Amino acid sequence: MEVIMINKIGFHALLLLLLLLLNNGASQSIVKSLPGYSGNLPFKLETGYIGVGENDEVQLFYYFAESQNDPSTDPLFIWYTGGPGCTGLSSLIYEIGPFTFDVANFNGSFPSILLNPYSWTKVASIIFLDLPVGTGFSYATTSRGYSSSDTKSAKDSYTFLRKWLLRHPMFIKNPLYIAGESYGGKLIPMVAMEVLRGNEAGLQPPMSLQ
Repeated sequence: MEVIMINKIGFHALLLLLLLLLNNGASQSIVKSLPGYSGNLPFKLETGYIGVGENDEVQLFYYFAESQNDPSTDPLFIWYTGGPGCTGLSSLIYEIGPFTFDVANFNGSFPSILLNPYSWTKVASIIFLDLPVGTGFSYATTSRGYSSSDTKSAKDSYTFLRKWLLRHPMFIKNPLYIAGESYGGKLIPMVAMEVLRGNEAGLQPPMSLQ
């Protein structure tokens, strides 16, 4: 019974949080506060969309949690959750991100948000990407845009990275790590290869792949 209750709490809290983050993520927005947490968040959380593919027909949604240490020099991670089809929000909240829900003290209202003392964002900045298209809040403007494969996802991800870094030039020189879990492990070497090819071809911006 307790497991069922926790699952229900997690689902409903996650749904409400998703709606709030989506509202803040029209193109590129800073999320300063969240329900369940008193005051402003003590770290930078950004959400947004970046278009890839022909005429930007694929709109990839991301969550970006900036390092709480030294963002100017700390590593930059791009993180792929499993599936394929699992939203990056699950890793942001339940795994390596800077906050989680206080399920133990749930009282029937929206659960409190706790800071995660083991978050990777203690020492790194992380992009949690909703990939492939159709995952989380990522979507396509055409039916053709929803066509997906690992190869296409890797190319889309590389295009995403190029555009994201051009929007955030302060991170271009930071060490870049491509990481993930489960099915994301299939994409990691493919995306790394796209980055290496782009660097060799002189595409901008150059990436400091580790």
